[in-house]
Amino acid sequence: MIKNTKTRNFRRRPRILFFVVMILILVFSSAPVYAADENAAKSSSAIMMERIETIVYGEPNKGGLIERLNSVEKELFGRSLPGSISERHTATLNFLEVGTADQPSMLFKLGVAEWIVGSLQPRKSAMARLETLETDLDGVMRYGEPLAMRVERILSSLVAESVTFQEAVLPGATVLRAKFLEELSPAKSKKGDFVGLALTDDLFVDKILVAPKGSLVDTRVREVKRPGMFGVPGEVRLQFNALMSLGSQRPLVTFGAAAKKATDDARKFGDKGEGAMVGAGAAAIGGAILLGPVGLLGGALIRGNSVKIPEGSIMYLETSGDARISGYPVPEGLLIDPDATIRESIVPTTTTTTTTTVTTTTTSVPVNNNDDGGAIILPPEQKIE
Repeated sequence: MIKNTKTRNFRRRPRILFFVVMILILVFSSAPVYAADENAAKSSSAIMMERIETIVYGEPNKGGLIERLNSVEKELFGRSLPGSISERHTATLNFLEVGTADQPSMLFKLGVAEWIVGSLQPRKSAMARLETLETDLDGVMRYGEPLAMRVERILSSLVAESVTFQEAVLPGATVLRAKFLEELSPAKSKKGDFVGLALTDDLFVDKILVAPKGSLVDTRVREVKRPGMFGVPGEVRLQFNALMSLGSQRPLVTFGAAAKKATDDARKFGDKGEGAMVGAGAAAIGGAILLGPVGLLGGALIRGNSVKIPEGSIMYLETSGDARISGYPVPEGLLIDPDATIRESIVPTTTTTTTTTVTTTTTSVPVNNNDDGGAIILPPEQKIE
């Protein structure tokens, strides 16, 4: 009888073990679901907080979310905003990047101020950009005042009218001339790297400034292959994403027929310096970019063990399609070339022909334009009323 009892108990053990295992599976499989949801919520708040701090300071801070949010709000507005953490994050990001129905964002205003002064610095933090403007214009930095107030003070010293925005349509196949801000090569690049590529000219739609000279073209290293054995060359694939305009919109860019023609024309008919700068970049990426490798839409390919694109090399891109975009409707007073005004003031009144020519010049050249290609001005029919 004892033997039979042991046998029955032994046979029951697998059933007991089965139920224990099932209970443990249910417990441990359900627990991560709640943890994942909680972590996702924390991650969302942390990401938004880091983005705000990166825009304002250039890098994220450490500490609790509420303490950091209170600190950056006091930096921007002089006080903390009401509402939940999510609502405050959204309001702060909108103030920095988007704006309201009748007010452009703080980054938009900073860009306008830098354009007027003649030195766009989009790679720096908002605080560093503001400090540079204050130093250049006032000679002192106004610590202790909210950043929003300091930006408005700068603008009031530069323009009589309030800075507003206006929508326009940036047509597809609009050619953009850009230059590399640092050397690029397969040996130095890694996947995900941001590639410094900036406009060499102001981009206007009629008299609406949509992207000042120096605006960045969001370009990334998509893939890197190191040189292999038996002379197999290294490769760097670039992905051209979008133009970082004054407003929050990001028009897509690519290398198409219009950009190819502009590249060919610059190499054939441009001055010696222009042809050399275009050639420097095209020598490395021209073959692949012009042929358009399969799967490389909107990108370029650099191939070779020692091939590199020197800093300052010029390349041409184009907008991928029509894009509705916000810009700064430039007042007439800022569309005057001061050099042309001086020339006009010393021209004798009897020299009718010369005066007419100069007058035409003064109404078409932006104040901060230079001789490296001129502003890109699109026809007035693109303007949206």
